[in-house]
Amino acid sequence: MLPNTTPVRLSPADSEGIRLAVEAACADVGAVWQSIVLFGSRVDPDRKGGDIDLLIGLDPTCGVDSYRLTQRLRLALEDQLGEQHVDIVIDDGRSMNPFLTLAKQQGVELWSKR
Repeated sequence: MLPNTTPVRLSPADSEGIRLAVEAACADVGAVWQSIVLFGSRVDPDRKGGDIDLLIGLDPTCGVDSYRLTQRLRLALEDQLGEQHVDIVIDDGRSMNPFLTLAKQQGVELWSKR
């Protein structure tokens, strides 16, 4: 598993911290992550500021409680990145939400297990 090298407004340490946080949170709730996608303002290297918007793709067969996973992720991300505003979207493969499609199309995959 290698990190994506597309330029985004995250340091390599923050990108690695996000991966470690996702791994820890998923392990806590029995979820299996497949991808971590950064979307929103942080994918544009010419912009300034902005929160961190993450789309976490899960194995659809794990049947995890998305709310519980999101709470664990918030705690793990704070441990890794410090206090920052992070928006988390979970894609468990069961939703046909157009927002998920847009985030996947416009986002940058930071990490993938595929």
